Amino acid sequence: MDRRSFFRRVKSSPFKNFIYPPYFDKKEDFLKCIECESKDCLIACEEQIIEIKDYPTLNFQKSGCSFCDECAKACKNGVLLVENKKEKINAEMIINPKKCIAWNQTICFLCQDICEENAIIYKGMFNPVVDLEKCTGCGFCIGVCPTKAIEIKAL
Repeated sequence: MDRRSFFRRVKSSPFKNFIYPPYFDKKEDFLKCIECESKDCLIACEEQIIEIKDYPTLNFQKSGCSFCDECAKACKNGVLLVENKKEKINAEMIINPKKCIAWNQTICFLCQDICEENAIIYKGMFNPVVDLEKCTGCGFCIGVCPTKAIEIKAL
């Protein structure tokens, strides 16, 4: 892909629409990833959630980010650096009550059980909500939800 094609693609799909590993400084730095042939960050990811779409993005369908630093250690282009580690991923989790079985009167605590930050709070036995102050955006809750009720919004 030539530069012109890439920038057209970026214009139609702004950087903010993607979820990135929590080790970058500026989103523009991901332009260096296009020239990377080794894709070491993808290989190093213990949870195997990194996908390469010209640059590394996160897919939480199978697992979540453990903030293990391995992708940053493996990055040879200086895009992902341990020094740039963020406490939160550039994402916000939202529980869709229409899809959530707990909101529809069936006992389910899968998302709460996997959340190490205790960011999923139940109002009563049903009605879970995400406490955005506590949520790191790790995404582990997304993969365990049987109805795909937890939706992710890039920030």
